[in-house]
Amino acid sequence: MTEPQTEDIPTVVVAEVPQVFVLLRDEQTVGYLFDLPTGAVAILESSREIFRSDSLEDFQRFFAELLELNIARVRQDL
Repeated sequence: MTEPQTEDIPTVVVAEVPQVFVLLRDEQTVGYLFDLPTGAVAILESSREIFRSDSLEDFQRFFAELLELNIARVRQDL
């Protein structure tokens, strides 16, 4: 049997892994924040609310302060 040739098959990236952050209040995890190419999306667990912002910086400047949240980056080893 001959091996199939894969050199003609192009590599395609179908998705990028977003940067993930944990949202903390009083040292308790209250939600998660995803820094996506289209903006930042935060999900608060207890209230099941979703917050969207144009960028991670905008989220930190407005929502984090308003909701009294601290943000911790999740380590993502590949």
